[in-house]
Amino acid sequence: MNRSGPAGAGEFPGRQAAGCQLDVAKSCTLCFFAQCAFFFRYHPPMPVALAPSLRERKKQATRRAIHEAAFEMVDQTGLSGVTVEAISDRAGVAPRTFWAYFSSKEDAVLDRDPVRPQALRAALLARPPDEDILTALRRVLDEDLAGRVVDRAQALRRGLLIRREPQLMAAVAATYDEIERELVHGVAERMGMDPDADLFPGLIVNAACGAYRIAQLRWSDRRGRPSLQDLVDEAFEHLAHGLAPGQLETSAR
Repeated sequence: MNRSGPAGAGEFPGRQAAGCQLDVAKSCTLCFFAQCAFFFRYHPPMPVALAPSLRERKKQATRRAIHEAAFEMVDQTGLSGVTVEAISDRAGVAPRTFWAYFSSKEDAVLDRDPVRPQALRAALLARPPDEDILTALRRVLDEDLAGRVVDRAQALRRGLLIRREPQLMAAVAATYDEIERELVHGVAERMGMDPDADLFPGLIVNAACGAYRIAQLRWSDRRGRPSLQDLVDEAFEHLAHGLAPGQLETSAR
């Protein structure tokens, strides 16, 4: 460590402040802490992303096992033919453990995250303040989608299963409603508007979320072609042009 610094060569300001007259090669408890204080003043520690604890990893593994069991069983036999007890047995957990992670069979199949709407609102508020609102919404929804469509084949199966099961479609619609409500409040907060009195926050959020919903439906219906990202790009291109009929006709050709 370089002992020369703002206070002069060969001496730590911390040693001087502590009144320590010992040689640099020697040490004492007082000057040790003074030197540490000096070092971290001029060399602030970098933030470190902590790995999940063993307990958290076990919780994640349990949740994943329940979700995978629920998905596979419902995909094979339908939602009405599957019980919570059967899902729990296949996942290797007790039914009470199932209820600790999910509030219904539908939530288990969809791997519904109850904090997702609030997390998306927080992500929107964390976007750069000078970023236009449609771009900010797209970036937030892009990140959310990337985290949920990791396995392309599994995502396609999930989309087809949802279309087959009306109760799953209703659960997805309820989740979108929660997300949109939180994002409306986030947009209003960013723009200094009243979410209950001003129309714009609701309009822009419904347009952005609608673009994603339509893109995902088309992607599922066409068995993954073209890519989901291409369909999202196309949807937002239409939004960027204000859904002008002339632009739509050009795109359609």
